[in-house]
Amino acid sequence: MFESELLWRVPLEELKQGYTLDESTDSFICLICGDQFEKGIIYKADELYYEAEKFTNLHIANEHGSMFHYLIGLNKKLTGLSDLQKNLLQLFYDGHSDNEIVSKLDGGSASTIRNHRFALREKEKQARLFVAIMDLLEKRSGSSSKKSERTSKQHSGAVHRPIAVRDHSFAIADEEYKDTILKYFTEGLDGPITSFPSKEKKKFIILQHLISRFKAGRRYTEKEVNMLLEQAYPDYVTLRRYMIEYELMDREPDGSAYWVKEGISTMSKEKRKELLLAYKETKRPMGIYQIRNTENDKIYIGSSRNLDGRWNRHQFELSMGMERNKAFEKEWEKMGKEEFVFETLELLEERPEGYQDIDHELETMLAKWIEKLQPFDERGYNLPKN
Repeated sequence: MFESELLWRVPLEELKQGYTLDESTDSFICLICGDQFEKGIIYKADELYYEAEKFTNLHIANEHGSMFHYLIGLNKKLTGLSDLQKNLLQLFYDGHSDNEIVSKLDGGSASTIRNHRFALREKEKQARLFVAIMDLLEKRSGSSSKKSERTSKQHSGAVHRPIAVRDHSFAIADEEYKDTILKYFTEGLDGPITSFPSKEKKKFIILQHLISRFKAGRRYTEKEVNMLLEQAYPDYVTLRRYMIEYELMDREPDGSAYWVKEGISTMSKEKRKELLLAYKETKRPMGIYQIRNTENDKIYIGSSRNLDGRWNRHQFELSMGMERNKAFEKEWEKMGKEEFVFETLELLEERPEGYQDIDHELETMLAKWIEKLQPFDERGYNLPKN
């Protein structure tokens, strides 16, 4: 049986899902067998096509059954579980009642099974405490910040830790915070993120920034939380989960209400001014671009003062069903975003001196390219002007 070193290094949530993203190769890695699936590649199975992450999930289901079955099948040295405990957990997982389990085990009583359930719950509590103890031991022994971050990543999700501890272990400098925000929020402080990083430290910086979109002291419904987070990233469920896991937000046990956790500081006016100034000082490419469907060569042509941010905005709107041209949106959904590429047609240079009407110049350039390429109907996705 393949035993990946990644099993001991990935966060708990990734261990449960069965795969992780390797940023160095931009590939999803199955934690069970080590197979890799590269982002941007379309995979085929049973006459259907899948993008890499969905295919990774399909691979795990088809080849390995589930992470539960794989993990429970590991030997006692790794799990600490006896054969009887493994059998019971499998029966619990399958949804059998205590009386049904008694009949399947050919002995004992329902009360005996209940005692086993209680013992397993106690084992879970002990495991949580042990993780916390080892984490505290690492910090007490003067581990380097890098080692502390690695330990935090290994045990992420196993127990909740105060944000102050996370913040301290990350030792986030102002410059690093600014660079991360500028990288992932290409359209500005209040825009969407280009992606949600796999590195825990960067996740925390992004979530710490997003928490400022919520008001301290106010209670939100789950729907309201989803709506606010969806404006930042289509996978709002992931953002919401990490808001809770990183203890930036709290909620009622039944999920009926969410709120910013007491003591969490939101962005100050001074910090916001600094970031806005950094955005203004950051030169971003301006010009004319096209989005090309590599399957049929249909194109969309547009202009922007921020080409990087505009591509991110297009992806966000197409994924969220906000595109005006529904034919464009339909093909994006059907073929997958991997079939579309963003290409610069012409850059507009900002003059160092004198007045420059950038909007007018972009409009003139756009009209020239639209006249040249005619990206309408069968040739493209631009909508004709009325």
